[in-house]
Amino acid sequence: MRSIIASTDRSETSIRLKNRSQGIKALTELSLSLAAYGMVGWIYVAICGLVAPDTLHLPLTHLLPHLREDTSGVISFIVSFIGFLVYRIVRDNLYDLRPRSLQ
Repeated sequence: MRSIIASTDRSETSIRLKNRSQGIKALTELSLSLAAYGMVGWIYVAICGLVAPDTLHLPLTHLLPHLREDTSGVISFIVSFIGFLVYRIVRDNLYDLRPRSLQ
């Protein structure tokens, strides 16, 4: 069963979403990107750990010899977690559809 939403409620919601700053929208997209790419990096290191565990102590690249594979996996996981956490917080605040009188 569908509920009927008055047209005034819909227009108020769309006006509030349009009035959000570009910075908040950019923060939402950036945090989601960090979460996705951080998780991909962590999955890469996890697969390397399963396939060739003796390589985890080696440098990730010759450009950064002090950054090892296992350290980059931890950093990727932290970046992914924080990115997703920020994304959820900002997204929940961005799309909070309760009427302003109830907030």
